Amino acid sequence: MSKVVLHIGTHKTATTTIQDTFYENSELLAKAGLIYPRLAGPKITGHHGLVCAWGRLPNMYRLPEGSRMEFLKLAKEYADQDVTLFLSSEEFSRGGNEANVDFDEVRQLLSDFDEIEVVCTLRTQWQFMQSVYQEMSKTTVQPDPVKMVKPGIENGIWNELWLDYNLLLDRLLETFDESEITLLDFSTIRKEPGGVIGAILKRYCPTLSADDLKEVNGGASNVSRDAIATWASSVVSPNFVAPKWLFDIIDAILAERWGKDRKTCVFRRQDFEVLAKHFNASNEKLRKRRAKYQPDFAVTPAEVGQVSHFRDELRADFWAGISRRLAARCSQLQMKLAQKEQQPQQKVVDTE
Repeated sequence: MSKVVLHIGTHKTATTTIQDTFYENSELLAKAGLIYPRLAGPKITGHHGLVCAWGRLPNMYRLPEGSRMEFLKLAKEYADQDVTLFLSSEEFSRGGNEANVDFDEVRQLLSDFDEIEVVCTLRTQWQFMQSVYQEMSKTTVQPDPVKMVKPGIENGIWNELWLDYNLLLDRLLETFDESEITLLDFSTIRKEPGGVIGAILKRYCPTLSADDLKEVNGGASNVSRDAIATWASSVVSPNFVAPKWLFDIIDAILAERWGKDRKTCVFRRQDFEVLAKHFNASNEKLRKRRAKYQPDFAVTPAEVGQVSHFRDELRADFWAGISRRLAARCSQLQMKLAQKEQQPQQKVVDTE
């Protein structure tokens, strides 16, 4: 029988690691019956181009013949084979008025397959929100993470990303049967043998293990940096994206104070507790909804013990430490400029 698996994310649940690893090992996977098509060049290992027909994505992701034609081509090639086609893009899981993929149409385009399954990995909401904030801070100036809390709770969505996973499930159930949906808990599967890669292989390519695959990027692509260092960097540089050297300065200060193995949080303790109370209850509702189909599934509850330091633990001496190091950096730059000005200029020889 032929099967197609839509791996729809969510964001910041090792999706890039899966995509990079499966792209690199696509030939080995294919021999074992798991097809991971290379739709674009090596710099775009995920299948984001399949979403472009319905989502606002950069042109770099667009496929030459478009999303719909690519789906039809994949179905024509693999729907009559005894294989599992694995398609992966976290962009499938976006929500909001302008970001919803038409799953009815996707299903129709893939209707020649004997079986279809949607798999989605979910992360404890405070971690999810924090990781998304960190990722977006790499390229754009972001508002204070505290401003995410109230609208996220009231609307169950933030920046087109579902926070209330019941709403995401409702969206999927408009097209797919309960039995065609698999929800995975990120904290759980990353602890399985071989981590997230091992967990996915166990479900969809059990003849291979993570050890059989060539490791990419040390086995972890696009890993988030220290949370408070990211936030503090944005506070120091409020009008532009914080440069790496500024992050490194702040990260070093935090390492001296709290150690290298710290687990920091961009939210204040009180914000964390509000998020935990609300979404733990929401996730419990989700667990009950899925109990008949996935009796072992549950999103790992948010607990204070998951954090070693909240941002409101920072004191004035921390900010003073940043100021001193920035002053030292400025002094070093001034000295270099002064030395450069004192160097005799080389004579330009006229060769004409």
